[in-house]
Amino acid sequence: MIKKVITLNVFILTTMGYLGYAQVKIGNRPEAVHPRAALQVEHNTKGIMLPVVENHTELPNYNAAHPDLYENNPTDNGLVFYSKEIKDAVKYDGYRWIAATERSIKNYKNLSILGSNSSDQTVANVLGITGRPTLQFNILKDLDRNNINNLGLTVNANGEITIPTSGFYRINPSVKTSSAGGLSVGNAATIVSLQALYGNAVGEGWQKIHENSFLLYGLLVTGGSSNSINSFSTTKYLHAGDQIRLRAGIQADTGLNVGTGVTFKMSDKDTFLYIEKLN
Repeated sequence: MIKKVITLNVFILTTMGYLGYAQVKIGNRPEAVHPRAALQVEHNTKGIMLPVVENHTELPNYNAAHPDLYENNPTDNGLVFYSKEIKDAVKYDGYRWIAATERSIKNYKNLSILGSNSSDQTVANVLGITGRPTLQFNILKDLDRNNINNLGLTVNANGEITIPTSGFYRINPSVKTSSAGGLSVGNAATIVSLQALYGNAVGEGWQKIHENSFLLYGLLVTGGSSNSINSFSTTKYLHAGDQIRLRAGIQADTGLNVGTGVTFKMSDKDTFLYIEKLN
């Protein structure tokens, strides 16, 4: 082993003196090194063994206390291991470990995922009368929660999101809710409504793109609280300068709500707005 190390060191020094920089060739035809390779391996029957870990807990920057299990360390971007757990090579993108065949979310240039750091929104339905507030999303750029803004969206103080370029968009809202119970005859449902304000539609105001209801299965008298997620996906052509917003509320699906309520959990990791520009 000592003899091999000494031989390699001599080869590197000789190469540096001859070419002006280090190049290392291992395997067949050691005299033929690709001009752009700092390290080249050429062999017909032997490959490269990456450092191996049994499972994800052995990978550098692992921290069970983090939401994605890994500490953010951009200086380690590019590290590669082989994981026996998933039987695949894994790479570190500076924020998390992903399979070598998986693309880092940072590299999806046509994608924005907006989260929220706003306060929870509570809506009550009294005798069928309810409000539908606009849910406030933010440009967080929090990779621990997969919040990115590669599309360059902007959000104003009213929670209205401006589309920067024209094209087809896939929009997927996900909103976590907590029902507060109450008195209802029949079933209650949470409503999430995606709306658009088209720049070329003068005087028409906000228009509904898609609306989704999530049934809460109310009884004559309901009490306590339960969590649910209202989510849907839709595709729409939008022009540059068009605006979209997400409004939410609660209504009677069947029968009559006498006094039911629901809270939209805005800062929860299951509340987000996925917006992808399709090629």
